[in-house]
Amino acid sequence: MRKLPDWLQQDEALAASSKSHQYLQMNINSLRRLLGKMKQTTPAFKAKSSSWMRLVYFVCLAILITLSHSTIQLWILAIFLLAHIAFLPGEALLRLWKVLTRVLFFTAIVLLPSILLRGFQNSGIFLGRTGILVLNLSLFLATTTSVQLVEALRQLHFPKTMIQTIELAMKYTYILGKHLQQQIECVQLRTIGQKVNLGLFGSILGLLYLSSKNHTKEVYEAMTLRGYGMDVKTKTPFCWKKEDVLLLLELIVLVAATTMLR
Repeated sequence: MRKLPDWLQQDEALAASSKSHQYLQMNINSLRRLLGKMKQTTPAFKAKSSSWMRLVYFVCLAILITLSHSTIQLWILAIFLLAHIAFLPGEALLRLWKVLTRVLFFTAIVLLPSILLRGFQNSGIFLGRTGILVLNLSLFLATTTSVQLVEALRQLHFPKTMIQTIELAMKYTYILGKHLQQQIECVQLRTIGQKVNLGLFGSILGLLYLSSKNHTKEVYEAMTLRGYGMDVKTKTPFCWKKEDVLLLLELIVLVAATTMLR
């Protein structure tokens, strides 16, 4: 029986990854999570109501929360929001709780001088309003994807230029994110066993700018060749569901309740 070569029998300790490599890996993981969310076509919770009605509910509720100046108003709005949030899956609830905790923590730090000088009453209402706004935004993001958002804007007959600008911005942001992820991975692979100079991030941003500039020209030429700018009338079907009526009635009740309590 043949023995293994000596170089295969030697024990070599693996070099521990440096802090700069850990920083690169942390950025890559963050980019992957962000791009995964942008690429997501199915929401965390599939709501039965239409996307346009969810958008109207989100905007109107955000306005009501911003205009609320009493504890009772915020309490009523929070109850209705928590009733919807209770149907979200466990992962979405955990993510929502983490975001809510961070936002409230940083808001409390910003308001700390005001709390020390004027007391907690006004600052407490501001903190409550901020937390309910975060809940409202988290509920909307958990039930509506970017594709459904664009579809809702079309159904609500927003200007065509505005919808195309939003759609192109979201797609182009995803492409830039992919370019940035590839460049950071290239730096990580080329500097294995070495210390990474964090000054390379300036070069990465420069390369990202040049690649985005070239890609913008290519996209513009492709859109021009495909007839972008021609007046083509397309109508997106506008439909009502039973759940849309219930959501609209709930919104009317909230508007009436917050108006009477002023």
